[in-house]
Amino acid sequence: MKKIPLIVWIILICLVLVHYFYTPEKPEIVTGAMRIDLGEHQPDLVNLWDALVREQRFANESAILIQLNQFIDKDGAVQCTQVYYTGDVDEGQHFYEVYAYPGGNALYKDQVLEFPLQGAHPLAIFREATLINFADLTRGECNLTLQTLKHEKERRYNETHGDLCVLSEGSLRPLKEAAFSHGTCWYTIEIVPEVPQPEGNATTDSVPNRLILFTEQDIALADTVIYA
Repeated sequence: MKKIPLIVWIILICLVLVHYFYTPEKPEIVTGAMRIDLGEHQPDLVNLWDALVREQRFANESAILIQLNQFIDKDGAVQCTQVYYTGDVDEGQHFYEVYAYPGGNALYKDQVLEFPLQGAHPLAIFREATLINFADLTRGECNLTLQTLKHEKERRYNETHGDLCVLSEGSLRPLKEAAFSHGTCWYTIEIVPEVPQPEGNATTDSVPNRLILFTEQDIALADTVIYA
C-alpha cells in the first residue's frame, strides 16, 4: 500500500480547517407576533400593509412582493393570509414572512438577505386582490386558494392555462391570450378551486376553473394582449 505524500495530507488538513472556520452561519431569524385588525370576513390588504410598515419599520418604498397566499372557505371568508416580501432596513434588505388570521393575530419572521431580490411593490396587487368577491367564485360549493406568482422568463398564456382575465377595480375582463418576453418581471394572481371529485365527475359545472388574473400594471408589460 502506497504511502500518502505529505503534501496531500497538508492539503486535506487545510480543507478541513477552512470548512470548520469559514463555513458561513445561517442567518438569524427573528420571530414575533402582533395584533392587526383584519375584519372578520375578508381582510383589507392595504390596511394590513400599512400596519406592517408601521410595526416592522422597513422603508416602504423599498418593499418587493415575493408572494401572497390566501386560503378561502366555501362561504368566501379568508381563513389565513400569508405574505412574503422584502424591505430595506438601515441599508440592508430583509426578508419577511407574515401569517395573518381573521381574529387579528399575525405571526412574522424577519431575517437579513445576503442576495438582494428584485420585483414590484406589493400595493398594486394588494389593492386589486382586496376587491375580489370570493363568495361569487365559491358559490358556497368549494374552498379556494389564491396565490400570486412572480415571473421573469418568456411565457405565453392562452385559454389552455385557465380562465385569463385582467383584474381592474374588482372587475374581470376576459383575455384570450397574453405573452411576455424574457427579462420582463410580472406577477399573476392565480385562484384555484378545491373541487370535490365524486366518482365519474372531475369537476363541478357551477364552479369556475383556475383563474389567472393580471393587474392593469402587469398586463401593460405584455408584448401581446388579445381580449376575448
